[in-house]
Amino acid sequence: MNNSSIDDLPKCSQVASAVIASSISFLSIASFLGNIMIIITFLKTLTLRTSVNYLIVNMAISDLISAATNWPLASTERLVPTTLMTDGSTATIVCKTGQYSRAISQAVSVESLLLIVVERYVAIVRPFQSVLITRRLRITLVSLTWILALSLAFPYVWTSQIIEDENETDCRTFVNWTEIEKSVFYGVGFIIFYVVPLVVTIVLYSRIIRSLNQSRHTLEGEQPDQQKLRRAHQQNRAVMKIFLLIVSAFFICWTPLCVYIVLKKTFPASLFPTNSCQVYVVMFFYLFPSLGTVANPVILFLSSTRFSAAFKEMFRNCFTPNSTLCTKSRRVAPDLAIP
Repeated sequence: MNNSSIDDLPKCSQVASAVIASSISFLSIASFLGNIMIIITFLKTLTLRTSVNYLIVNMAISDLISAATNWPLASTERLVPTTLMTDGSTATIVCKTGQYSRAISQAVSVESLLLIVVERYVAIVRPFQSVLITRRLRITLVSLTWILALSLAFPYVWTSQIIEDENETDCRTFVNWTEIEKSVFYGVGFIIFYVVPLVVTIVLYSRIIRSLNQSRHTLEGEQPDQQKLRRAHQQNRAVMKIFLLIVSAFFICWTPLCVYIVLKKTFPASLFPTNSCQVYVVMFFYLFPSLGTVANPVILFLSSTRFSAAFKEMFRNCFTPNSTLCTKSRRVAPDLAIP
């Protein structure tokens, strides 16, 4: 974040500040509530507990953590009004926690998306090898998404700090690092958490769609076995459509930040001049990533018959007089389900 000459610029107008604060606050609240809905619906509905849905909920948990710290982190930049920043130590804790959680959220989400496409590839393209993906292996892989994210994102904890400049405060990372160290860190992270997952996802998704298209021509009969296979084929296509929407939303919303960091390191002053409203920081660091965490619940509840039906039933039962069904696990009929 470049705020070197912010005191020489006109003060950000009240209207612009209100729009920025309202946008960040709205997206943070929407993301928090949406991902809470995903997690609760999953926990209360037994038939939702499939391998793909475990990974989707894993993303929801990471997005929930990011949403919970997004608004406090923005407050350290004075982008939203707050009474929390009463002293430097509080601001520093919020700064470190916010930066760390954002990095963890991105890492866990992209790792979960990668595991989803690998799981779908094995299940659809190489079904005879799907028995190798045991429950223990799934638990191990989900745990590894958090272990890797917590470990690789840890530099944000010990390098993030509050920089005070007269009446302005900024939460900055890697302040004491050299430009070479920053370039190496960002470059490695860009390759591991963006380029590799994107390439692998495109390649495996293409193989999956090709396999589904080939198998569709063999399911023309009306025999019971063929009907069962046709139904499984339709469900697999529906799952892949939902996955395509989720992965597209993720990369669309995180790509601007990645491009911004690369360009800012290459052209530090010419492309992104300093402005008192911190427009580029607001757009690329707060708004676009937050839109990604909001998009997942919207996509899931609008596109997945199983999730939407489970949520509607749970919501309806919770408001039924003398009903305790909202505290119990429910089953959604399999014929309404998308795996």
